[in-house]
Amino acid sequence: MSIANANRHADLSRRLMSQANYELHTLGDRVQASEKASVAVAHAVKAIGEDRNWRHGSHNLRRDIAGLLAEEYGQSQVVYLQAIADQLHGNCFEDRLSDSLVEQLLAEVTRLIPMVWDIRDAGPNPTYIPSPAGQRIINRLLVPEDVARADESIDFPPPMPPFNPPAG
Repeated sequence: MSIANANRHADLSRRLMSQANYELHTLGDRVQASEKASVAVAHAVKAIGEDRNWRHGSHNLRRDIAGLLAEEYGQSQVVYLQAIADQLHGNCFEDRLSDSLVEQLLAEVTRLIPMVWDIRDAGPNPTYIPSPAGQRIINRLLVPEDVARADESIDFPPPMPPFNPPAG
């Protein structure tokens, strides 16, 4: 992981946001606009993951990073942004969202993605103390990629507690 790769992801994020808006507003291509906006969010999150030596090679890992950033900076909108990106990503395969909904979602990504760019520019929050759950996620993100590939259970959440409802 390197600063050059992190900067490349950040640059791609900005470029893809411009392309997404062009695709929708100039060409009327909601499928391409959906994909470009979704991937722009992914690259913004990947840049932060790269900076922090966190694995970021899957949708689930990037969702975890978005959740950590929301916790670290008190910005729940990072999770909302990731959810919109997931919705747009699905649309590029199914093309089921209306023009107006894609336009609304793209407007939200355009409004919110600078927050992630700013978080990267600010660097880690020096006062942040992760919750126990957040620390577990960080520990998983720091596992080397080859180790994680060898044991896919590393990326599973902890087991659910037993379900023993009271007899009633």
